[in-house]
Amino acid sequence: MQQNQSVTPESGAFRILVAGTDLQFHDFRVADPVPTGRQIIEVTGSRPADEFIVLEWLKDGDLEELELDETTDLRTPGAERFIVSHSSELFKFEIDGKRHSWPDKTITREALLAIAQQDPAKFSVWQEFQKKPDEEIITGHPAHLEPEGVERFYTVMKHTTEGLL
Repeated sequence: MQQNQSVTPESGAFRILVAGTDLQFHDFRVADPVPTGRQIIEVTGSRPADEFIVLEWLKDGDLEELELDETTDLRTPGAERFIVSHSSELFKFEIDGKRHSWPDKTITREALLAIAQQDPAKFSVWQEFQKKPDEEIITGHPAHLEPEGVERFYTVMKHTTEGLL
């Protein structure tokens, strides 16, 4: 049987990585191999738990809400990354054709590219609009997500002159 790398044998604790919407992940340990969303919120010191939203960042790149009393199995490889945010609602967006939820009314270029699994040095990200030209999302100027509907984004490989004389 293969041992899950997120288990710390000496402590019996399971390692999780938790970030806010800035996606700056920090290490935490939980004793329960099948914690609830509430337990994940509380291990970060965030209270009261019912004022926070937990998104589980799945191995395939999907972001999935983990309700307060819903559990996740940390014994499954790839079930170790979470976003915890002080929020009461989720905003819908799509990037490169894949739909996600986000716990804030704004989202940064860096977060969008991380979710799309694209290298920020090689890709730009654009917000699609129906009645005006699409806009590039740049560092320091996050995109706004509307409470109604789905905002759409796409990534584009940056032009390069590398190798040209």
